[in-house]
Amino acid sequence: MTRNLNTEMSNYALLVFLGAIWAASFVAIKFSNLIFNPIEVGFYRTFIGSIFLFLAVKYRGGSISLFSENTRVYSLIGFLNASVPFTLLPYGLITLPSNIGVIILSANPFLALVLAHFFTLDEKLSLRKVIGSIVGFSGVVFAVGVEIFVSDWDSLISAIAIYVGASSYVISNLIIRRISHLPSDMVTMNTLFWGSIWLLPLVLIYGNLQEIEFSSIPVLAIIYLGVIPTGLAFSLRQVLIRNAGSTFMMQVGYIIPVFGVFYGWLFLDEKIGYSLIISVLLVVIGIGISRIRAPIKE
Repeated sequence: MTRNLNTEMSNYALLVFLGAIWAASFVAIKFSNLIFNPIEVGFYRTFIGSIFLFLAVKYRGGSISLFSENTRVYSLIGFLNASVPFTLLPYGLITLPSNIGVIILSANPFLALVLAHFFTLDEKLSLRKVIGSIVGFSGVVFAVGVEIFVSDWDSLISAIAIYVGASSYVISNLIIRRISHLPSDMVTMNTLFWGSIWLLPLVLIYGNLQEIEFSSIPVLAIIYLGVIPTGLAFSLRQVLIRNAGSTFMMQVGYIIPVFGVFYGWLFLDEKIGYSLIISVLLVVIGIGISRIRAPIKE
């Protein structure tokens, strides 16, 4: 009983930790966009993350084999989990502010619930999960306000780009379950390596390094994106999926906007009102409802 409680608390702590890290990535993307185009942001973030994990795996004496029986799975995950979102999110954030980007991302748990119901055996859709998601989403709305709507064509295209990029995370999470038993740093290293391969031709064609005037903040933002929310956090994400399932992991979509609003206040002087306090309560309640174990079979 105590062991199960400790495991559950560890899962929640890791969920909040990942939410805090990934929320900060929206700020880092905005800074990176100052001198890098979306394809460059995607490639450098993926490549730096793969190098970071290569060194981590090498340090612990793990396997460095980039070609194995799981190569096709690594390649597919790399495409869905890195190449697609790491380019579409920066593209969308060129036009849209980060707080709208995070609210769009918060729609992911709804998609995760539906896909997990049809493609997994142990994460079936239930009324309490739906209710929990609705309550959690209400918290997100309180966090960022009603500015989730867009009013012009460019903003609409950007919103669609962010949603498609974020949705690819959901699909990749279901695929990761197939190899979640493998060491998380090794899996993430391989998937990021293949993500870099997918983006390499595009960065060679559309990259414009010769025209860039380098500055420290965008470069540091790219390094942060590669090491922390990609290399480190993606490895921890696999651990969370293995321990609690992909549906639980996608609840991070409700936590990211809350931290995103806080970071906006901290770094961009955006105001925080009572809506943020209400949002935190609703998010916690929503996640709690979705995770309550029913006493009878659903």
